[in-house]
Amino acid sequence: MSDSSDSEEESNAVATRPKTITGSSQFVDIIFHPEHEYILAAVDMNGYCSVHECTIGEESHEKLKKRLSKKPCRCVAFSADGEDLLVMSKDKTMQVVCSRSGCIKRKFTAAHSAPPFCLCVIDKNLIATGDDDGVIKVWDLRRGNEAVMEDKKFEEYVSDIAVDDKHRLIFAVSGDGTMATYNARQRKFIVQSDNEEGDILCAQVLKENKKVVVGTAYGPLLLYNWDEFAAPSDRFPGHPGSVDCFAKVSEDVLCTASSDGMIRAVHVLPNRFLGVVGDHDGLPVEKIRCTHDGKYLASISHDDVVKFWSVEYLKDIQVSAREKAERYRKNEKMAKSGVGPSKREFFSDLGKELEVPPCNADSDDMSSESEDKDLIWLESDLVC
Repeated sequence: MSDSSDSEEESNAVATRPKTITGSSQFVDIIFHPEHEYILAAVDMNGYCSVHECTIGEESHEKLKKRLSKKPCRCVAFSADGEDLLVMSKDKTMQVVCSRSGCIKRKFTAAHSAPPFCLCVIDKNLIATGDDDGVIKVWDLRRGNEAVMEDKKFEEYVSDIAVDDKHRLIFAVSGDGTMATYNARQRKFIVQSDNEEGDILCAQVLKENKKVVVGTAYGPLLLYNWDEFAAPSDRFPGHPGSVDCFAKVSEDVLCTASSDGMIRAVHVLPNRFLGVVGDHDGLPVEKIRCTHDGKYLASISHDDVVKFWSVEYLKDIQVSAREKAERYRKNEKMAKSGVGPSKREFFSDLGKELEVPPCNADSDDMSSESEDKDLIWLESDLVC
C-alpha cells in the first residue's frame, strides 16, 4: 500500500470524541464515572465540583456545579458504584457528595492535619488518602469519622495511590522517591522500596497484577515485579520531562502525561513509545483519565479546559520484542487520537507536481513594471 493511501486511510479512521469543556478557573482533578458512558466529574481552584455529561462529537452538558470549599479542591473520585463523589479540599476536609443532586451526605472536617494531596477508592467501603506531610490513611465509610488505618512512612508528600485489581494491596508513592506497600484488608504495612533519589509522581498496576509501574520526576518509568516491591526490576527511559500522571488503556498500554505538554502512549514489556496522543500546546499536563471502556482520554493542564482524545485503537497495536525501537515515535503525533496530522500525512503531498497558473501578457507587464520600481528603489538607496 502506498504512503498516500495509508495517510488517507489513517485520516478517515480518526474517531469522533467529545468537544472540549471550558471552565471558569483552572481544573485540578478529573475522574470518569466507573460505569456510565460518559459522565465526567471535575474540581477546580475556586473550590467548585462539577459533573458533565459528555456526548461524542457534541458539546458536553453540565449536569451539576456546586461550591464545596472557599479554598481549592485537591482531588475527586467516584465511589465504587458511581452514586457519590468523594472530594478533598485544601482546607483539609473530605466530603461525600451525591453525584446527581449535589447534596452533601457526609463531611469529614479534619480528615488530615495537613492539606490532602491524593485519593484512591479501594472498594465500595474503603478509600485511601494521602497528604502533604507524607501521611497515608485508610477509611471505612461504614464506620465513624475516624480513619481505620494511619501511617507515616514518607518524608515528603504522598503524590499518588494505586490499588491492585483484587482490592487487596495499596501502593503509595511519594516525593521522597520511595513506594510503600500496604495490605488493605489487614490494614498493615508490608514494605517500603529503596530511595530513587527523585520524586515518584504516579503509580499504576499492569499486566493483570504482575507489575507495578511508577513515573518519576526525572523521566524514566520504574517497573516492579509482583511481590518484589523493594526495588525496581526494570527501567523504561526516554521521557524528556517528568511523568506527572498515568492513564491505563489496557494491561499493556499506558498513556503518560509529561511536563513538556505531551501525552504519550507507551507499551510496557516490551517497552516502546507508540506516539503522541494529545497535547496542551506546551503547557504541563497535570491529570489524564481514561473512560472505563478505554475508548477516550480526558486531560487537563493550566489552560482552564478539559480536552478529549480517542485512544481505543491503542488496544490493537501489536509490539514485537524483536523489532528495534523507533526513536521518532516518541514525538510523532498519532492522527487517530485527534491530536493532529501524523508524520506520514504531513509528507503525503511531497511527491505531487505543483500546478502553476499560466501568466498572461498583462501580468507579465505588471511584474516587469514592479521589477523596474524595485530596481529604481535599490539604486536610489545606494546613492543615499
